[in-house]
Amino acid sequence: MLPPTAVRGLAAAFTVLTVPAAFADTLKERQAKVLSVVEKARPAVVCIQSRSGAAMGSGSGVIVSNDGIILTAAHVVDGTGGGKGPTEVIVVLNDGREVKAKVLGRDRNRDAAMCKIEQGTEWAHVEMAKAETVEQGEWCIAMGHPGGFDPQRGAPVRVGRLWQNNDKAYYRSDCTVSGGDSGGPLFDLDGRVIGIHSSISMDLAENRHVPIGVFHDDWDRLMKGDSWGNMNKLLSGSEDLTPKKKEKPEPKAAPKPEKGETPPGPREPAPQPSAKTAVWLGIVMDVVDGNITVTEVADGSPAQKAGLELEDVILKIDGKTAGGTGDIAARVRGASPGDAVTFTVRRKGKEQDISVTLAERK
Repeated sequence: MLPPTAVRGLAAAFTVLTVPAAFADTLKERQAKVLSVVEKARPAVVCIQSRSGAAMGSGSGVIVSNDGIILTAAHVVDGTGGGKGPTEVIVVLNDGREVKAKVLGRDRNRDAAMCKIEQGTEWAHVEMAKAETVEQGEWCIAMGHPGGFDPQRGAPVRVGRLWQNNDKAYYRSDCTVSGGDSGGPLFDLDGRVIGIHSSISMDLAENRHVPIGVFHDDWDRLMKGDSWGNMNKLLSGSEDLTPKKKEKPEPKAAPKPEKGETPPGPREPAPQPSAKTAVWLGIVMDVVDGNITVTEVADGSPAQKAGLELEDVILKIDGKTAGGTGDIAARVRGASPGDAVTFTVRRKGKEQDISVTLAERK
């Protein structure tokens, strides 16, 4: 049975002032589907609490098998299981029970990760959709545990549309997600997982989800515990994260001279526009309690060398108020290696400026 607050929230999501009869039937059908999905899915949506040394974090995940396999985002659990001091992953279930889990593999290029509950079987779980069934424009349901687990609230429900389904990068939706939702599931109206929440912004257009196809493609490696890739691609804004093969252009044959003409000599090659060099900052951000917060700092990165730290709250970038993670990503994408970017951050209640010299991303 859904909590009264959840039912009221869902009803409000579908409330309209004046609706033609034909559309009213469609809305009622959609609302019934959402309620059915939530009833079935809520027991499988979990809160993930991770600890690595002194660093602690909270995110979300979803159980997709009866033996306790959990899909989540790599940045939620990255740093755990990496030999950097005591590590711990606690999964908080829908009923408030806490169980230990082991981090398996992580594809940092795509922000995909997998965990497994260490004890017990027959866990409540949901189905993973096939990538080819996901359609742009379809209705979707976001769930997770923003702000951590709340036994009186459960996992909130947000309904929206999938407005971009780029399997080579990220899905994008207009579902309202926030800090702590990272790693949580995006469902279709059949109750199947179609994506996992990745980077989250105060701007709805910046909310990105790991496509479910990434987990299908990486399944064996993730299950074996392989970890690979670079978390900084989260900040690159790239619309294609798949490896590219360099193709040599075929040489074009010179035009044959007309009768009586002297054959032309060798041509000077036409100047080609150079591809912009990708830059490296080295942080992962999340929106926590309405603040743009640094949740990951890559070892040896420009950000680490300049002094950015976990839990720094980013207020401004180059003197301009940062309205969302998208503002910061746009500034970094527009820069070149060697450019200095100044972050105004709040750390332990005090503001300070930190200048970061960006590097080339290898």
